[in-house]
Amino acid sequence: MRARIARCIVVFLALLPAWALQGCAEIDANLKKAVTFKYAHVANVRMFQATIDNSQRQLVGVTPGSFWALFDVCSIDVQGSTLTGFNYDVNRFVIDAGSATYGAGTPGVINVSSVTHSSQSPVVLTAASSVFHLGPFAQYLPKQFYPNLRYRVAIFVRDNPSGYHGETMTLRYDGQPQVAALVQNVASNNPASIDFYNPSSSPGIASACP
Repeated sequence: MRARIARCIVVFLALLPAWALQGCAEIDANLKKAVTFKYAHVANVRMFQATIDNSQRQLVGVTPGSFWALFDVCSIDVQGSTLTGFNYDVNRFVIDAGSATYGAGTPGVINVSSVTHSSQSPVVLTAASSVFHLGPFAQYLPKQFYPNLRYRVAIFVRDNPSGYHGETMTLRYDGQPQVAALVQNVASNNPASIDFYNPSSSPGIASACP
């Protein structure tokens, strides 16, 4: 019986077109280097306050509707059979919003107490990191499962995406060609909408990780 099943499988594979076999091989290769992320979109913050040069400054995007999208990375599973580990890098996270993509390299303009700066300037990046960021910016993770991480990543969205009404946004991780990243949303609720956040007086931004 087993020999008959094996012959049937061989015959079935032989009947498949070459492009289908190639697709199966690509899927198998990606699974062997797969790293699975589980995340939650916890909040969108329009404006926040941070300490810059020993003074309190308020930061807000110049373009109406812009905001910082906050995501918690709940767990990372370095499970690919060909992997010995994984180089985690927060700058590789990107958001897909309709036809637009936002990430660490997406330019924007920020008003810092009436002085404009690039969203990629050290002043803005340091301020946002000091208020929102949790966990390492870069880290080597040996092959294993990492539950209950709650790393927090802030990505500036320079303009309100067309048709966006505050629902959970899709987070991706650009790991190619080293790893194939599988990113899964674990939160059922929409992110909190925060017009102004002051870390010294505002309620803390709760994690939505299970």
